[in-house]
Amino acid sequence: MGDLGDIRRRFIRAGGHRTCLLEAGDPDFPTVVLVHDGAYGTDAALCWEDVIADLSADHHVVAPDLIGWGATDKLCYFDRSPYDYRLEHIAAVCDVLAPDEPVFFAGSSFGAELVVRGVAEPRWGWSGRAAVAIAGTGGRLFRVPGGIEQLGDYTPSLEDAARLTGFLVTSTEGMDEHVRRRFENSLVAGHWESLRALHLRNPAVERTPPPDDWPDPLRGCAVPILFVEGEDDPLLEPGWAAAMAELSPAFSSEVVRGSHEPNLEHPADTARLIRNFLAPHRPGLAS
Repeated sequence: MGDLGDIRRRFIRAGGHRTCLLEAGDPDFPTVVLVHDGAYGTDAALCWEDVIADLSADHHVVAPDLIGWGATDKLCYFDRSPYDYRLEHIAAVCDVLAPDEPVFFAGSSFGAELVVRGVAEPRWGWSGRAAVAIAGTGGRLFRVPGGIEQLGDYTPSLEDAARLTGFLVTSTEGMDEHVRRRFENSLVAGHWESLRALHLRNPAVERTPPPDDWPDPLRGCAVPILFVEGEDDPLLEPGWAAAMAELSPAFSSEVVRGSHEPNLEHPADTARLIRNFLAPHRPGLAS
């Protein structure tokens, strides 16, 4: 994982799952939960570590490895949406670390989809003050045809780790260490298998995906959400963030430099963006 400085790595039991997470900052500060992306080989550290180091100056930062990634339990439910059990898992993490306290959330890509669904749908048990969604709409909206699918085509190798990373950033120049860590993470027992299992199909049964009313739940959402669009994102249609912001008066949008994951290539800018958006909603301040 490398030297994480003042970032602490710990394990908890959340929703029955052995969960690895990174934690930094004073627990008396407002808590912000950072949710990582869904690419092969990612984890909380690879996605967020530089952002965590910055935000921890004035926030209690919690960044769990999601089910299937990092050092958290590896499993796959074949009869549930890949969102559902992870939404429950993050709620359980919050119950352990910040019981009875509304928290802030920020997510990147798949993590942003989880964040948007979690704060918009009360059934998941999240209690959010405000949220930042980087390159995530909560569903399959505004996706460039074939783009996200290419992220799911991964055979563990340094070459494929570099190819995958290339979809997430403007340029992989100077990212050899990042690519190496992504490749090594993809070799962790059960990681590749638990993600790849989602592609299995019973050839004797034709299954129809259950109906999904998304994004209708967002129209009544009062939690402030900032949708963040990378100006060079090859995976989502230009203008998607502004379109999402129109769904509720509580929403806003911003276009930033970078590709699909500006948190990877511009972590200081991303930390500043998150901090500035969350600041008016901190406890004791008018929202």
